[in-house]
Amino acid sequence: MKRLFSRAIPWTLRADVLLVTLAVIGIGFQWLAESTKRLASQPHIQEKMAAATRTVRCFEAIRQYRMGSPSSADVENDPEGSGLIGQEFTLTTTDRGVLESKLTSVNPNFAALFIDYFHELKLRPGDPVAIAMTGSFPALNIAVLAAVEELRLRAIPITSVGASMWGANDPRFTWLDIEKLLNERGLLHTRSVAASMGGSNDRGRGLSPRGRELLREAIKRNGVLLIHEPTLDESIRLRTAIFDREAEPLGVKAYVNLGGSSASIGTSLGGSLVAPGINRRLRTYNWTQRGVLHHYAARGVPIIHILQIESIAKIHGFPIAPEEIPAIGEGQIFHQQVYDLRIVVPAFLTFLLLCFGVLRSRHRASLVAREASVQRAPAGVEAPLQRSS
Repeated sequence: MKRLFSRAIPWTLRADVLLVTLAVIGIGFQWLAESTKRLASQPHIQEKMAAATRTVRCFEAIRQYRMGSPSSADVENDPEGSGLIGQEFTLTTTDRGVLESKLTSVNPNFAALFIDYFHELKLRPGDPVAIAMTGSFPALNIAVLAAVEELRLRAIPITSVGASMWGANDPRFTWLDIEKLLNERGLLHTRSVAASMGGSNDRGRGLSPRGRELLREAIKRNGVLLIHEPTLDESIRLRTAIFDREAEPLGVKAYVNLGGSSASIGTSLGGSLVAPGINRRLRTYNWTQRGVLHHYAARGVPIIHILQIESIAKIHGFPIAPEEIPAIGEGQIFHQQVYDLRIVVPAFLTFLLLCFGVLRSRHRASLVAREASVQRAPAGVEAPLQRSS
C-alpha cells in the first residue's frame, strides 16, 4: 500500500488500481455472503403447519360435499372446484365482489398468518377473541378458526350471513351451513353465537324480500341467534353486548374483522382507512359511521383487520388468484432466506476497513502532492492548488 502511494506513481493510476482492487474484493465478499444463504424456519413453525393442515382438511371436506354443485362445476371461476368460490349473482348476494380477491383467499397458509398475528398480540390459551365474519370470505373464516383452535384461544364469532359476489352466496349453503358441516365432521369446534342478514344496514338492505327470507331461514335452520335490530347503531350495540357477555370474565382480548360487514366497520370507506393486519390503535378520523371495530379500538383492544386481501397476500408472499390451491408451507410466513452473520458481518467490516484505508492513503497522497507543489513554487508566487483526484 505504501509503495502504491509513492510519489513516483501518478495518483490517477494509483486510484484506478485501488478501485479495481476494491471492486474485486467486494465481489469476492458478496460471493462469500451469498454462499452462506439458506432457508430458515420462521417462529412457531409447528403451530403454523398444524393450523394450515387443519384448514386444508376443511377445504377438502367442503370440496367433496359441494362436488357437482353449480359453483364447484365452474372451472373458469373456481379452477380447483373447491366449492369455496360462489356464483356471481344469487338472491343472497349483498354487494359487489372481486373474483381475484376470493381466489387469493382460498389459501390454507392464511391460517399461519393468523398464528403470527395472535402470537404478536401475546394471546394466551383461553383468551377470548371476538371475530366478525361474513359470508364473503369463507376460506378466511376457516383459516382464522383453525388458528384460534390450534392456539386454544376462545373464539366468539358473530356472522353476517349475506355474501358479496363469489363468496358463500348460495342460499342453501351459507357460511352458517359450512360452519355446521365442519363441526359435524369434527374438523372445527366453533360455531357462531349470533348472526345477522348483513347488507348495508345489517338488515339485508339491497336484497329482495325473497333474499332476506332465505337468509332468515339459513339462520333459523342452523339454530343461531338472529340479530335484527331496527337501526344499524342498535345492531352495533347488540353485537358489542354479545361479545362482552361471551368474553366474561376476562373480556375481549382481540377483535378480528373479516370482510366488510357494516356492523363491524361502519362503511366501506371507513374500512379502507383501517390498515390491514394488526392495529393497536386507530388513526383519528371524522368517521361517518363507527362500527364494533371502532368501539373496541377505543377501549384499547387490538384489532386484526382483514379486508384488502390482495395487499395482505403481497406483503406475506402469498400468490394472487392462483390456479391451484397453494400447498401448505409455502411463503415467507413459514421459511425465510437468511445469511450466516458469523461470516457476513466480519466480511463487511473488513471491506469497510479497506475502504477507510484507501481513503486515508488518498488523503495522505494529496497532502504530499500539495507540499511538493509548494516547495517547487518560486518565492512570492502562490502555488496553485492541485486536484487530488
